[in-house]
Amino acid sequence: MIGVELVKQLHRPRGWVTLGLVAAVPIVLVLVVGLSRPTVAERLGDYGSVVTNSSGLTLPLIALSAMLLFLLPLAVAVFAGETVAGEASWGSLRYLLARPVPRSRVLASKAVVAAGFSVATVVVVVVSGVVGGVLAFGWHPVTVVDLQHTTVFHVAAATFSAPAMVLRTLAAAAFILATLASTFAFAFFLSTLTTRPFSAVAGGVGLSLVSRALDNVPGLHALSPWLPVTDSGTTAWTGFFTSPPQTTDVVHTLVVQAVYSAGFLIAAFVWFTRSDIVA
Repeated sequence: MIGVELVKQLHRPRGWVTLGLVAAVPIVLVLVVGLSRPTVAERLGDYGSVVTNSSGLTLPLIALSAMLLFLLPLAVAVFAGETVAGEASWGSLRYLLARPVPRSRVLASKAVVAAGFSVATVVVVVVSGVVGGVLAFGWHPVTVVDLQHTTVFHVAAATFSAPAMVLRTLAAAAFILATLASTFAFAFFLSTLTTRPFSAVAGGVGLSLVSRALDNVPGLHALSPWLPVTDSGTTAWTGFFTSPPQTTDVVHTLVVQAVYSAGFLIAAFVWFTRSDIVA
């Protein structure tokens, strides 16, 4: 079932267009940010900043930081939200379910393929950023200024070799994928409820936007640690690029993402396997 679903998705232009767009963003950043203001420090979340032309390996970090608020959640929601709702809108869902295959297996195959495309989204951003950045500025060690400990009298910075920087970037990409899990799971759940893919995609992105909005309401700070998406949680990956690493929020963020994602995915499977689907 996974192979069949994968072949089906590979023949649809939506996936390739989405991957192409996210691959283009780091290249645009190389041209606009890297070449127009190469000596200006670019901030990475709460913890660090880098100077663009110091190394091409700064570009994937700048790209991830720039795309994390909206573009990456949107791409993930597109892949998750179209899974079932797309079939329903085309009228092919009833024929798919007519096969002698358990509904849970059908939905699981769709979830695995959609998750694979979501992983590819972040991988494409990193690869595009590395290739574009290295071509423009070379393969050099990266110095990251620690904004938490830098003062007017002292600049706290850490320098990482190029191989170490690649490993830390991969760790950051993996963490960012984890922070997108609740967005993916919620859009996937909505996809089982509606025949309109746009509604599922908008709902997935909306979860991220609403959660961030609540996180920034002063009177709701007690609620912040339990929201699915927060500014401090999604930018915790920048702590990987300090010495020593600042990973205070990492474990908590992963636990919260796991709880929300499991809840939304279980709800999706329960609804899909028990509802009367005629679309």
